[in-house]
Amino acid sequence: MEPPSLRTRLLTVLWILGILFPMGFLAAVWKPFGRLFDRAFASGWSHVVMHATLYLVLAFLLAQLLRPAALRPALLVLCLALLTGVAQEALQWLSIQAEVGWAASAFDLLVDLSGALLGLGLARLWLVRRQPRV
Repeated sequence: MEPPSLRTRLLTVLWILGILFPMGFLAAVWKPFGRLFDRAFASGWSHVVMHATLYLVLAFLLAQLLRPAALRPALLVLCLALLTGVAQEALQWLSIQAEVGWAASAFDLLVDLSGALLGLGLARLWLVRRQPRV
């Protein structure tokens, strides 16, 4: 199987940076973005869908890089996604200069991990279908 492309590597790095960027801070200082941000995260379900989608895509991209055919690379994908989630929560706490709350952060991390699990599963299906038949 060929190694991951430079495009996939770059997209993965940009995706992680996008997740880690303190959107709450940007929303507070730039009002037009703040209105859009508030609309996107207005309800609890939209917050859950956004978190799950971010980490589904992250796990899918990481799986393209790590090719998790075995348990160890799959666990690495999940650990990297969870580590990104912890970093994102920490940066969120720092950027808005207020504690969001342990329960809310734990819930977000659970949603992040759920999205990552789904992304890993989809990536495995994608990778298996792309393997050349012998």
